[in-house]
Amino acid sequence: MPAGLTVTDSMFSVRQEPWHGLGAVLDSPPATIAEAIERSGLGWQVKREPIGIDRGDSATAADWWEPRCVQIPGYYANVRQDSGEVLGIVGERYRLVQNQEAFEFVDQLLGSAINFETAGSLNGGRRVWVLATLPEHIEVGGDPVRPYVLLMNSHDGSTAVIAALTPVRVVCQNTLNWGLSRARQKYSIRHTERVREHVLQARRVLELSVNYYEQFKTVGDRLASERCSETQLRHVLDELYPSGTADVGHRARRSREQTKQRIVEIFALGDTQGNAPGSKWAAVNAIVEHADWIRPLNEGSQRFGRAIDDSSTKTRALELITAV
Repeated sequence: MPAGLTVTDSMFSVRQEPWHGLGAVLDSPPATIAEAIERSGLGWQVKREPIGIDRGDSATAADWWEPRCVQIPGYYANVRQDSGEVLGIVGERYRLVQNQEAFEFVDQLLGSAINFETAGSLNGGRRVWVLATLPEHIEVGGDPVRPYVLLMNSHDGSTAVIAALTPVRVVCQNTLNWGLSRARQKYSIRHTERVREHVLQARRVLELSVNYYEQFKTVGDRLASERCSETQLRHVLDELYPSGTADVGHRARRSREQTKQRIVEIFALGDTQGNAPGSKWAAVNAIVEHADWIRPLNEGSQRFGRAIDDSSTKTRALELITAV
C-alpha cells in the first residue's frame, strides 16, 4: 500500500482527498475528539504483553517440570488489540500513550480553537499522527500560510511523542519545514513520561511560534519580491543535483537531468507560483513541491514522512536561492 498505509491502517482528511486517494474525506472538521477518533479509525487500544521463548523439544528429561515458554525479563510486546498485530518490542520502563491520549493532548494544547485537519495511522499502527489547524494565518509572498500543530506518536518504540509547529502553504498543501530550522518549534516527550503532565510546558514552547512566523514571513516576503530567472534557477539546480561529475553514472545523470527539468516546469507553470510567479519564493516552492510530491518513492519510503521532514535538499535550496 502507498505511503506506509496498510490494510489495517485508516485516516481522514478534511475537504481534500489525499494524493493516494485513501481514507475518509470529510466536508468539515470533526466537532469532538470522539468523532475525530471514530472517523480516523484510531479507536483501537495497544496493550503491553510479556514475551518469551518457546523451548519446544529442546527441554531434556531432567528439566521436564520446567515450562516450555520462558518469559524474557524486562521486555514486552506492544500488541494492537483489534488486529492482534505486534507493533514493537519495548522495555519495562516504556509507557503506552494511547491514541485517545494523543487527541486529548492536542485538544489541551489548542483549547476551543482546535480544528482537526487530518489523522491516521501508518505501517499497521506503528505510527499515528494528528494534524490540527490554528485559527490564525499569515500571508507570505501574498500566499496564505496557516500554522498547524502536528502530533506524532509511535507504538513500536522508535520515537518519542512529538508535537511540532508546521507551516503549510494552503495553495498546494506543501509542508514547508525548510530553512529556519533553529526557529522551528518542536517538543518531545519520552515514553517513560506522562503526556498530560507536559501540556503547559509544551504550550509554552509552541507559543514561541510568533517569533518563528515573523522570521518566516520576513524571509518569504523578501524572496517573493526578488526576481528569479530560469537561468538562475538552473544554476541552483546544478548545485543541488550535480550531473557532470565523474562519479555519476549514466542512469543517475539522466535521472538528475529529468528532475531539474521537472522543477523548471513547476516553477514556470505549476500551482506553487502562488501570487509571486517568477520570484525566488516561487523557485523555492517548486523545489519543495517536487521533493514532497513528485520525486519517486523508494521501497519503504513514506511520503508523509517526507513532507514533515526538513531535509537537507530543502534547506540547501533555500540557501542557494537566497544567494543568487
